[in-house]
Amino acid sequence: MLFFLGTDLLLFTVFLAVLLLLLWSRSKHGTTHGAHRLPPGPTGLPLLGNVLELTSSAPHLKLSQLCQRYGPVCRLTLGSQLLVVLGSAEVIREALLKKAADFAGRPHTFTVDMMSFGGKDLALGDATAVWHQQRRATIAAMQAVGNERTEATVLAEAESLCALFHSYDGQPLDPSNDLSMHACNIICSLAFGTRYTKDDPEFQEIHECLDLLVQVWGSPAITILDHFPLLRKFPNPPWRKFLAAMAKRDEIVQRHIKAHKLKKEGETDITAALLYKLEEQKETEDGGDMMMEEHIHMAIVDLFIGGSETTATELAWTIAFLVHFPEVQERIHSEVMAALAHGQPPSYADRHAMPFLRATLKEVLRLRPVAPLAIPHRTMCNTSVGGYSIPKGTTVIPNLWGAHHDENTWPNPTHFKPERYMGHKSGEKPFLNSLPFSTGPRLCLGMALAHLELFLFSVCLFRDFRFIPAVPGHLPDLEGTMGAVLKPRPFQVRVLQRKSKAED
Repeated sequence: MLFFLGTDLLLFTVFLAVLLLLLWSRSKHGTTHGAHRLPPGPTGLPLLGNVLELTSSAPHLKLSQLCQRYGPVCRLTLGSQLLVVLGSAEVIREALLKKAADFAGRPHTFTVDMMSFGGKDLALGDATAVWHQQRRATIAAMQAVGNERTEATVLAEAESLCALFHSYDGQPLDPSNDLSMHACNIICSLAFGTRYTKDDPEFQEIHECLDLLVQVWGSPAITILDHFPLLRKFPNPPWRKFLAAMAKRDEIVQRHIKAHKLKKEGETDITAALLYKLEEQKETEDGGDMMMEEHIHMAIVDLFIGGSETTATELAWTIAFLVHFPEVQERIHSEVMAALAHGQPPSYADRHAMPFLRATLKEVLRLRPVAPLAIPHRTMCNTSVGGYSIPKGTTVIPNLWGAHHDENTWPNPTHFKPERYMGHKSGEKPFLNSLPFSTGPRLCLGMALAHLELFLFSVCLFRDFRFIPAVPGHLPDLEGTMGAVLKPRPFQVRVLQRKSKAED
């Protein structure tokens, strides 16, 4: 009996040793694929791959370190899935701009299907014929609202925020929640045709739902479900919380879609324009794949996620940085007051008279991109980037953080220096190497709206106020916490009203 037990144990040990050797050999020498060369990368754990690197609390920093070690095109594995990280502006532009069709896909994942009616999302959906219809319809709907109305809506909300800050009378506050609520109200106005008061129960419901979705999505406890299906059978509190938030999200959006369908006439907001496009398609398309109401539903969701929380987060980062650099605040204030010398309300056209403010916003976007790791792409065919072969079906992660902190591109990349953008045109370096909204055909759809919001809110805020630490010497933390977006840690400031030009 002992003999057979010893034999079985010996055979098992030999089998395990051979298996580990094969896995090690594959990861060590797996930089070839047929006759082609895959990118280099770290050796992963047997069966699990590079799960530790990808479930880090700061994956943008971990992946940037790997790209510094292995080069701007770096290979990882997660389970059996091959992933490639792009860590410089040059290779990101090569993949997403020059070879856009090759890299246009999105990974098919369990979590995306669950949150988007089976992949009908605009930001996360695959590049199908219906997706292109959905994107064109959304762009047309945003254009139907009109630039003039959009700008007026943003400016009114910025002035409303200033009035709220005035009412605090210099008391310590964390600006993040107020920024978030006013940015959310912009999308409510544009998407639903409704502007809410701050204490409206429905508005609070919308805002709390969005905040929870952004807070929980991106949690390692959720993303791991895409790669290890067995874990879906175990209790998972973050996933349960996320499902509840999605159910509330869908209830809110469906309620507004239903109300718009009942009214039909007289609505001039994005939801009405999308529903019109849906009806128009039904009358003109002759079979084939077509948009469904679920595509309209998810386009509206994307507008809220991309147009409110991301903008509010970037404004919070702007305030946090400028509390660290009061001299930059003063320079911006002087520039704003010179451009608005006649007391006129600001407009987006004034941006040409405020180059330093624009450079400051650009520098904040470089240092703290809201999504340091852009939404992953998927290769649609066998292709290449940076001289390496990338097989069809590979998940590709553009590391915007790495590109924005690349020492080969940016002198002293961790330093806050708005002047690095001064004297350059938008088509020149360093503008070409700054990619806070990604690049290519899958460029963030709300980029133009985000730029408008960031500019007008910043003009109004730094025209009227000086931001200082709530407690002298206690400056905002600039590291942030990573979830679906990179948010500043909670911080307190005092918002001091600038009483007159003479005072300054």
